[in-house]
Amino acid sequence: MAEKSSENSVRSIQRALNVLLCFTWNERELTLTEITERLGLAKSTILRLLTSLELEGFITKDQKTNRYKLGHNIYYLGLIAKESLDIRRISRPIMEEIGQASKETVNLYLLDQKDRICFEQVESPQAIKQSVRIGERFAIWAGATGKSILAHLEESMWYEMMNDIKALTDNTIVDPDAFIVELKKIRAAGYAVSVGEKDYEVGCVAAPIFDGYRKTIGCLSISGPRFRFPENTDLYSKLVIEGAKKISSQLGYYEKSLEYMEYTG
Repeated sequence: MAEKSSENSVRSIQRALNVLLCFTWNERELTLTEITERLGLAKSTILRLLTSLELEGFITKDQKTNRYKLGHNIYYLGLIAKESLDIRRISRPIMEEIGQASKETVNLYLLDQKDRICFEQVESPQAIKQSVRIGERFAIWAGATGKSILAHLEESMWYEMMNDIKALTDNTIVDPDAFIVELKKIRAAGYAVSVGEKDYEVGCVAAPIFDGYRKTIGCLSISGPRFRFPENTDLYSKLVIEGAKKISSQLGYYEKSLEYMEYTG
């Protein structure tokens, strides 16, 4: 009997949390009917959950419109969570996993104005490897790491960056039209690849990282010597995309709005 009661309590907690997750950036206020439709539960159940959440300050109800929105305690807890986030602590284990899988150097870059800065690094275990210094700064218009960030910024920044482009190697894209076309491809693909573009002897694959405000804040990359860099980068692309998504998720980023959830029991 006690076990059944415990299961019911856990289920109620899960349902209450999922009520909170119904609210998104685009839909910050919802009616009882809208929440009920998304969760697929009885209105009486949803109303009971909303009442409990409202009493604890996690939900507030507009008495004029009868619409619900997140309450002050959610904001308070969000501030605590934000201050507790440490991107290096979040990223390091993910980078180590990617390093073990690729046997190449994995870098975390953060965006600063028009530059990217190497914030964390897991070096390749191999004798010959590519590496940069922590804190080293590079422009975002060249190379896979920079372009993976730039491609996901406002397009006005693309045209602004064209004024800074210069040939670093024979492979650097300096033609304005080709530059814009490549950024569009990178944005559509969700990752960037470059070989010998910033440095003749280096190949790189990178994917963008987003924060809880859906802003591009940096990227995750795999880079290595050109002679060892694979022609087929599918594995590397998958590794950095999945790794960047994990980091972004822990920073509060949601790739898509929550439209509906399914429940059992």
